[in-house]
Amino acid sequence: MKRILLLFLFTLSINFIFSQSKTELGVFAGTSYYQGDINKSKLFYSPSAAYGVILKYNLSNHLSTSLKGYYGKLSGSDSDFSNLENQLRGASFSATLIDISALIEFNFLPYTSSGYIKKNKNRFTPFIFLGIGGNYIFSSGGFENPITIPFGLGIKYNIFERLTLGIEWSYKKTFNDEIDGVINIQDEINNPVIHNDDWYSFCGVFVTYKLFRDKIDCPTYYK
Repeated sequence: MKRILLLFLFTLSINFIFSQSKTELGVFAGTSYYQGDINKSKLFYSPSAAYGVILKYNLSNHLSTSLKGYYGKLSGSDSDFSNLENQLRGASFSATLIDISALIEFNFLPYTSSGYIKKNKNRFTPFIFLGIGGNYIFSSGGFENPITIPFGLGIKYNIFERLTLGIEWSYKKTFNDEIDGVINIQDEINNPVIHNDDWYSFCGVFVTYKLFRDKIDCPTYYK
């Protein structure tokens, strides 16, 4: 799985380099939070500041691929919850992480981030995305299985020629139960049907800039 992910990331990076007219660079700022054994359902629980960088390649008005690297913090404490299980256990944790994702993004409306604003009718769209990723948790020295399945949704708007402003909310499905330090008991007697792996999320705003205009984006075309 790791080799497949690295090969995909390498191929995508080469594609970006040689197709700069469809490439966007950007930054992300927002919050990160965790869900797992300590926090089973509360959204935006114990949020922390998160930052990131984005590299995107536009395949068409509806499809794009992207590489995203985010840095954030996750934390939780049983003392924040009043139910008996949390109070008896008394666990807590705090961890920083780097998350990297390779994604396919689908725009519900035709969208372009290049062109003269007065002539660009495809300036707004909601979108969804899905991909494969990995993480590194600093406080634990990394995990045996760092692979994640990232997915999410957002909206974006072309605010000025090649400049795009957007909001996104992503979830990361992990394949381990170690982020919060609370590991479910699993043996022949205690073997849950669905293993309660930990999840984490990023939510925030992003800005991307298209490096070069497409060939079609010239004054002669728009006359």
